[in-house]
Amino acid sequence: MPRALDSGAGGTGGGPPISRRGWVVIAVAMVAAAVVAFAPPASGQDHGHDGMLPPGDWTEEQQTFLHDLIERTEAALPAFGDPDELAAMGFVNFGVTAPGGWDHWTNQAWIDDEHILDPEHPESLVFRYTESGGYELEAAMFFLPSQYDLTNIPEDLAWVPGWHQHAELCVWPDGTFAGLANGDGTCSAGAPSDMPPMMHVWIVDNACGHRFGGVGVGGLNCDVSHDHGPTTTDHDHGPTTTGHDHNTTTTEHDHSASTTTTIDPNTNPTPRRPMTPGARPVHAHPDYAG
Repeated sequence: MPRALDSGAGGTGGGPPISRRGWVVIAVAMVAAAVVAFAPPASGQDHGHDGMLPPGDWTEEQQTFLHDLIERTEAALPAFGDPDELAAMGFVNFGVTAPGGWDHWTNQAWIDDEHILDPEHPESLVFRYTESGGYELEAAMFFLPSQYDLTNIPEDLAWVPGWHQHAELCVWPDGTFAGLANGDGTCSAGAPSDMPPMMHVWIVDNACGHRFGGVGVGGLNCDVSHDHGPTTTDHDHGPTTTGHDHNTTTTEHDHSASTTTTIDPNTNPTPRRPMTPGARPVHAHPDYAG
């Protein structure tokens, strides 16, 4: 029978006895080795497959920032979850429902306040009409202040996935939906949208597999890739681009509707229902409204 550890009994083969402390050291070393063997890689290359971040060569600092933004948005946004209270808080329905059942409510007064990417002061809220007949708050849409466009996003925020504008929209003076722009960029009603760059952060999982997809004319837009090198302001949302290149020097922007990657509304149909108060379908574009 082997002797107890506290008796000073040791290993095999006639070697010197191993003390209690020695066994503890060995056990700690074995646990440490197991942790190293099974730990995920430290590089950001593996992120984008965790259901939170889109694919990209994110640095550790960027990963931390994005995950923190998601967590803070998840914690703060439910305070805005009652559609009946939105008007009293200054939110107005944008006026149209995107494929998939999503409506945007925007607080124009908050666009030019001192809050940027602040989940406690979201400039816009995204609600989805569910098959059960209710509205569910699913995302925040954050705006930059109105002095910014896609060419001058602050350098410390330009890399954040999903910044976009909607040149295809026409709006009324109060910022609500007036229609879609003509081919030459003019509007038959209202004026071309001058809304500053915006981006979504979702508080629920969606078909994109990450929490930064946008919502546009075609519905859910999962391709939020763009290039942001040291001196770049390039955004390319072409249908096959999914990576992030942080070393480019390109300054071109391409946000045309024909290059938008979307989830097919036929696979994610919009429930048939009355429009949200204040929302209007786009009769010339039936796929736009549910």
